[in-house]
Amino acid sequence: MDALIVASTAKQQYAISDVLHTVKMDCVVCATAAEARRAALCRPFDMFVINGGLIDEQGNDLAGFIADTCDCGGVYIDDYARADMFADDLAGYGVVTLVRPITKAALGDAVRMIYVANARVRALKAKNDELSAKLEDVKYVSRAKIALMRSLGLTEEQAHKYIEKKSMELRLSKRKIATDILKTYEAY
Repeated sequence: MDALIVASTAKQQYAISDVLHTVKMDCVVCATAAEARRAALCRPFDMFVINGGLIDEQGNDLAGFIADTCDCGGVYIDDYARADMFADDLAGYGVVTLVRPITKAALGDAVRMIYVANARVRALKAKNDELSAKLEDVKYVSRAKIALMRSLGLTEEQAHKYIEKKSMELRLSKRKIATDILKTYEAY
């Protein structure tokens, strides 16, 4: 698991990386928002921690950018006034906002919470991808059945059995059989 740390000073960077190492995270450390944006574009991260008030920008926009780019949640740390101002917007990105000063325990709890939430989101995303693929398969098979019904005069049940039989005989997926049928009977 990889984490992106964005903090202006070496002391802040060390303190944050120390907490992330306790939860077995490998860390990439950046001192500026520009550096962090480049890092996020070059590789995916599983989580990020931004200590607001960076040299080149505040950091709240960076949190939204990284959350969108890497499709992950993170932690944004800032002074009370700014943290309070950005908290609702950042929550929509899956970013937990903490107010300075913070303890290592509070940061550790927030990191574990983000870790668990990200794991859940990844599992749901995988399930969604699986269901989307199955839906695509059903669409191809349905179109192939219609092509068989029109071209060969089969009933829907006969077309379905034809696709199933070919799939078993040739040991190919129903989608592959359906695609071949569509190439044969349907003009693209």
